[in-house]
Amino acid sequence: VCVGSRAAGISRRSLEIVERLGALAAFLAKGLPWTGGRSFYKTDEVFRFEMPHDAQQKLPPMINLEQYYIEQYLLDEISRRNQATPGLIDIRWGTELTGFSEDAEGLTLAARNPGGSYALRAQWMAACDGGQSFVRKSLGFELEGTGYEGRYVIIDIELHSDHPTERRAWFDPPWNPGSTVLMHKQPDDIWRIDYQLREGQSTEEALQPAAVQAFVQRHLDAIGEGHLPWHTVWTSVYRAGAMTLQDYRHGRVLFAGNAAHAMPIFGVRGLNSGFDDADNLAWKLARVIKGTSPDSLLDSYSVERVHATHENIAYGAKSTEFMAPP
Repeated sequence: VCVGSRAAGISRRSLEIVERLGALAAFLAKGLPWTGGRSFYKTDEVFRFEMPHDAQQKLPPMINLEQYYIEQYLLDEISRRNQATPGLIDIRWGTELTGFSEDAEGLTLAARNPGGSYALRAQWMAACDGGQSFVRKSLGFELEGTGYEGRYVIIDIELHSDHPTERRAWFDPPWNPGSTVLMHKQPDDIWRIDYQLREGQSTEEALQPAAVQAFVQRHLDAIGEGHLPWHTVWTSVYRAGAMTLQDYRHGRVLFAGNAAHAMPIFGVRGLNSGFDDADNLAWKLARVIKGTSPDSLLDSYSVERVHATHENIAYGAKSTEFMAPP
C-alpha cells in the first residue's frame, strides 16, 4: 500500500459505499470522526462551523483516516472475498501496463512485471492509473481546466496531543505571515499540517529537513504545543488543479479517479469522488458484462460523473480560494 497519509478525509457518502463493500467496521474502528472546525485570523478565532449531524445519523459526516489504512482495509476485504470464492479477484503486484489496442471483441493489453512481458485479453479496461495516467496519455487526451499557481507543503508529524479532532485553519498567522496553515488530526497521533508557500519561496528549500523542523516547531510553539515531543513522518508538496476529461468513456476504455479528473486537495473531494466514480461504474459494467444491459448504459456513467466532477470542481475551487484568499 502507499507511503504517506495522502488522502485523509472520508465523507459519509463514501462510508456508505464502503459499508456495501463489507469493509465499514475496520474504517470506523480506526478512523477519527469529526463534525466541525475553527478558523483564525492571525491569532483571533473568527469562524466556527458544524457539519449537519444528529443522533439519528448512522454514520459521521466525516472521518479522518490515512490512505495507507484505506488501501489496506480494502485489500483485506478482497482477501476475504477470495477465500470465499477462490480466484474471484486477481491482483497482480509489480505489474506495469506498457501498451494496449482495441478491436471489435475487446482489448489486447501488453503488461510487464519482474518476470517478463506478456499479453492479456479483456472485454473492458477501467483506467484508474492516477494523475499521470499512462492510458490517458496513450490515447492523446489531456485534462482541461484550471491549474492554480499556489503551492502547498504537506507535513505529517507524530505528535502526542490531546486536542480534539477538528479542522483548524489560520490565516496570516504571525508565525507564517501572508500565508495560511491548516491542521488535522489523524489516527495513531499523526497530525497533517498543510501550509501555503509564499511567492518566491523555494519548494526544494521548504522540504529540507531543517526547514520542515523549523516551521513545525514555530507553528507548535504558537498554538501552545511546542513543548510536546514530535517528529516528521512524511512530507510532500502540492499544486492545486481543477481539471477533467470531457468524456470518461472512449470505446472499451473507461476512466475513473485521478486518471479522469484532478481535484483541489482542499474540500476532501479527490478520494471521495474516486469512490463515487467506482461505485457508479462497477454495477453498470457488471450489467453490461452479464448481458442484462446494453453497453450504452456505460454512457450514463460518463454523463453523470462528468457532471459531478464539474460540481466538485466548483466547490473545490471555492475551498482553494479559501486557503489562498485575495
